[in-house]
Amino acid sequence: MRYLLLLLPLLSSCASPSRGVAPKEAVVVSDADRIVRDLCDKRLALLGEDSHHGGGTTLTFKVELTRRLVEECHYDAFFIESGTYDFIHLQALLKEGQPVSEDTVASAIGLMWAQQEMKPLVQFLAGRLNAGTLQAGGLDDQIGKGTYANRQMTGELIPFLKGTRQAECGAALERHMAWRYDEAHPYTAESARFILGCWKEVGEVLSGPGAGANPRLQGQLQMVRNLERFFTREAMEHASGTPDWRGHDDRDHSMFMNLEWLLSQSPNPRKAIVWTATVHAAKDLRGVDANERHRTPFGSYVHERFGDQSFVLGFSAGSGSHSLGSSGRIYPLAPAPADSLEGQVLSGHTSNTRYLEGHQLRDLGPRVARPLTYAWMTAPWATVMDGLLIFREETLPHPLPH
Repeated sequence: MRYLLLLLPLLSSCASPSRGVAPKEAVVVSDADRIVRDLCDKRLALLGEDSHHGGGTTLTFKVELTRRLVEECHYDAFFIESGTYDFIHLQALLKEGQPVSEDTVASAIGLMWAQQEMKPLVQFLAGRLNAGTLQAGGLDDQIGKGTYANRQMTGELIPFLKGTRQAECGAALERHMAWRYDEAHPYTAESARFILGCWKEVGEVLSGPGAGANPRLQGQLQMVRNLERFFTREAMEHASGTPDWRGHDDRDHSMFMNLEWLLSQSPNPRKAIVWTATVHAAKDLRGVDANERHRTPFGSYVHERFGDQSFVLGFSAGSGSHSLGSSGRIYPLAPAPADSLEGQVLSGHTSNTRYLEGHQLRDLGPRVARPLTYAWMTAPWATVMDGLLIFREETLPHPLPH
């Protein structure tokens, strides 16, 4: 016992840090690290942004987050709220052994994101696509200006028609793609219905016997199905004279149909990054005290199908500026009021970001905030998204010359 008592002080001194040696600093986990942790084991990571697609700080963060999810968490698909047509064409080129350029990838992403902040993403995607380690796809059925869909697609699809129908449909679509409408030739519901009829006829040809065995024809049929949905909406909206929520809902459902098709193109389950506006990514908008509550968003279909294997990440800011895509139209962001969600979580902190996990959003309950359109609205935000990153300041993106 006497020897044990003599040893105790020695053992105690061995367990304590020696004098002059600083204790190890606690590891600082950044908000970006926490977000990667939350997304890493999911199958679908829905990365939102404001509906104007014009936040430079948000874009920079999402570009780096995309890289980390691919490199650290083995995500192997990237789907974006751009026209599906260019990406189908791009994937067809890759299957035929043709490399795709950064310009081709940038054109597929579209003019809405033609910004300096996106260049590292374009380079990253092009490298992964050419290496065969990543699938890319577009979710939207809309036709972007200056894209393959706008310039070349019609010339490749209309020849499936024969005789006078090829000439009639070709002329109507050439006028539409170049938007050569005037008082003598206005764009009306009847115009949209005529074009819709053309695409339905092309679809009948492409869905004929033997077409299913040809991957390129199957890709072209998928293009035509999207064109049918788009011009069905166009005819409906021009007939009514005013857009309504049904048009928004039909577009979001079309986006989900494209997601399902894209996922079906791989024999093995994909881990996919989905790049879109938060108003599309949202799980449920019914609790929002604004017009958006009437929408049935794309994310609601994702949540119903994939449940906890999907994650919706939203973004907001305490102040700053944003633009309408790459248009150069600038909108200031007034400083967040103290009683807003942004004002509350940024108050008393010096960091440039604050990340709220799902349980924190639930604990806060309904709050006035602006993560959807940068307009203030109240909602129980945990029902809309699974996590929210708030920047102290949003910044303008830097548009590339068109």
